[in-house]
Amino acid sequence: MKIMNPKENIPAFYLLTLLFFCLLLLSPIFGVVYVNKNATGANNGNSWTDAYTTIQAGINDADIANEEVWVVKGTYYEAIVMKSGVKLYGGFNGTETSRSQRNWTTNITTIDGSTARGGLPAYHTVTMDSITSSTIDGFNITGGNANGPTDSDKAGGGVLCANLNNSNTITNNTISGNSATYGGGILCYQSSPAITNNTISGNSASDGGGIYCYYSSPTITNNTISGNSASDSGGISCDNSSPTITNNTISGNSASNGGGIYCYYSSPAIITNNTISGNSAVDSGGIYCENSSPTITNNTISGNSASNHCGGIFCDNSSPAITNNTITGNSAGDGGGGIYCYKNSSPAITNNTISGNSASGGGGILCENSSPTITNNIISGNSASGAGGISCENSSPIITNNIISGNSASSGGGIYCYYSSPTITNNTISGNSASYICGGIHCNNSSPTIKNTIFYNNNKYDIYEPDFNSDPMVSYNDFYGNPDGVYYDEGLFAYTSVSAMDSSIPECSNNIGLNPLFVGDTLNGGIWTASAVYSSNSFQTTLTNSSASWTTNIHAGRLLNPDTTQNKQFVTVSNTKTMISVWGDATSIAHIGDTYKIFDYHLRSDSPCIDAGCLISGLTEDFEGDPRPINGTIQVRGDGSDYDIGADEYNRSVEVDNWILYK
Repeated sequence: MKIMNPKENIPAFYLLTLLFFCLLLLSPIFGVVYVNKNATGANNGNSWTDAYTTIQAGINDADIANEEVWVVKGTYYEAIVMKSGVKLYGGFNGTETSRSQRNWTTNITTIDGSTARGGLPAYHTVTMDSITSSTIDGFNITGGNANGPTDSDKAGGGVLCANLNNSNTITNNTISGNSATYGGGILCYQSSPAITNNTISGNSASDGGGIYCYYSSPTITNNTISGNSASDSGGISCDNSSPTITNNTISGNSASNGGGIYCYYSSPAIITNNTISGNSAVDSGGIYCENSSPTITNNTISGNSASNHCGGIFCDNSSPAITNNTITGNSAGDGGGGIYCYKNSSPAITNNTISGNSASGGGGILCENSSPTITNNIISGNSASGAGGISCENSSPIITNNIISGNSASSGGGIYCYYSSPTITNNTISGNSASYICGGIHCNNSSPTIKNTIFYNNNKYDIYEPDFNSDPMVSYNDFYGNPDGVYYDEGLFAYTSVSAMDSSIPECSNNIGLNPLFVGDTLNGGIWTASAVYSSNSFQTTLTNSSASWTTNIHAGRLLNPDTTQNKQFVTVSNTKTMISVWGDATSIAHIGDTYKIFDYHLRSDSPCIDAGCLISGLTEDFEGDPRPINGTIQVRGDGSDYDIGADEYNRSVEVDNWILYK
């Protein structure tokens, strides 16, 4: 057999190659179906010229796994049903040859379901039911109204997600102007899609104005969820669901219950790194937890309001973990400006900044028939008619390692106890004020245990008992700088010295009355040289002293009293050479010419509170995680266990023990 020499067929080889490339150029891009409402060609979806004129036709034609459907800008008056494997993309102008060339923010592509049901609004503008590996990306989704006769027809006005696994994606969309009984914007039923980088706004529902999760675990990340409304949960509603809610801006939503997020019926959601601000409700403007224990971590929960209970986080028969959050500028008409623990709730409230909140009772935290653990928090600058910092009503919380400072109330500026027996250990309670009774701890028919705590510069007595039924156990504490007295016993006897208190009251022992010598005692104050400026976006006030010369961020985490004629204190976020920013609105307090004072509640090396406390079983760390105790006896006071008094355990390994605010 003769073997053909390839060189003899070179002309034929080139002709075949040329023919192949010509056919390739004339063929559509492999795996793409084209949609353009104005296309005038064959309308077979094979090219921009021959594009389908409806999105649903493009979806129906996509028959290859992971085939993409590209849609040209414009408004498409239809409701669509997605199918498995289809990747639907909007934002094209009709000339692109690569998906990376599209711009969905400029080439606005709208799916409008307002007339899709025989001239009436579609129940769902987009339906994603029992499918896998699908994507909808780059659309405005509007006009859905889920008000139909069946349960499924009442859910998901914008997007209905049913029976989906986590391979489905809803991303880069604007979902607005939809309504439903459940889930005005998105409804997830037994579904776990990834909901990412969307704007979900202006939707309404009876439950879940923005997103409603029912037996679902979606991942909700990097979205803006704003201006939605509902009876329950304007922003996100979680019902028997475990969504992961991360890095979202949830703002300006409204509801009867849970303006921002509502978790109920066993919904252990993970709520992390979100900004939850400016939401409103009758109960709980920010987050409402009912019979659920979500994890609430590293969020900024600011400027939320409730006409009744709780501006920030409401815990109703729930025990969430509330950790490392900034909870500031929230308000409630009744109780619990920052956090409200109600009815058998035992949340762990740890390492938070709870500042500048207000309510009728419990400006910072209100505990009613609950026993939370309140540890390592800054609770500062909160105000209320009763109990500026923490209010305990028929509750026995454990209150440990907190800075409770600069709060104000008519009674109980720092802590108010009513028929309660909290355990109050190793706190620094400073600069709190009451217009009527007790700047420190008010005990009404209550017998708290108070140990290893510093009382500093509170007015109207540090501890006040108005009745014979209160017998707080008070030992190994430091009382200093309190202008109106140390202890008011049983509504009859006023004590102005620690020695008289200890010798006369059986429940008081081993207390001292010495200057605790805080690091802040050596910090210089000053005078403001410009008007304070408040930002409603960051919820921070910037104050200026043009003659200052501060090291950048040296005051971060310290407390600022912006006007020394009053006691309210604000938590410092950051500072430059001449400007300092604090959490909350200080514009009504700080004015040009006002004198200010910066506080740092770490102990100095010569503090009499070092090694002057007593052993607290199970307490191994201080406010910022330093070991407690740190051995190396300096003082001869205390029980010999080397525990310091106050929230700070002096750390001999560093020259100055500075705040670590954002732990």
